[in-house]
Amino acid sequence: MEEMKVGVGDIRKSKGLSKSFLWDGDCQLRGIHLDGPLNLDLKVTNAVSRIMVTGPLQTRVHLECSRCAEDVIVPIEVALEEEFLPAGSEEARVRASDLLDGTFTFEDDQIELDELLRQEIEAAFPIKVLCQSNCRGLCTQCGANLNHETCNCSPEEGDSPWSALKQWTGGTPPQSSKKPKK
Repeated sequence: MEEMKVGVGDIRKSKGLSKSFLWDGDCQLRGIHLDGPLNLDLKVTNAVSRIMVTGPLQTRVHLECSRCAEDVIVPIEVALEEEFLPAGSEEARVRASDLLDGTFTFEDDQIELDELLRQEIEAAFPIKVLCQSNCRGLCTQCGANLNHETCNCSPEEGDSPWSALKQWTGGTPPQSSKKPKK
């Protein structure tokens, strides 16, 4: 798998210089299954002691439905804004001591975008992916996808959020203590 790199030697000659980096094509990122092209329109800027990378990212990814495990294609749009420090710089060394910092570095006048893109795309994943809003999920006993078939399994004891109340009512519905109005 070839890495996505941007050469920055030309803009490092003077602060404030910038260049565009356009990408509209296939890309492989570790642990992410893209559906179609990755679209980038990035501005790469020399910000004195660092290189700033900004711009939109658009793609679509294959994820799994949280209820039925079916494949779902999810559009992803992210506004990138990240800094890359020269590897070996004092600031990079100080930040590297903080394990939670996540500083990106570059060397040999090349910025590698793969890890930044992977992290940003994963951070944009929805918390709960559903194939459809009324997804019925899988049967907890036989594993049948209830969106495509019905099963003959009987409901498990305790399926209802109200099942814990059966101990108080002896398993029968409670009777209303209110007298009907006349």
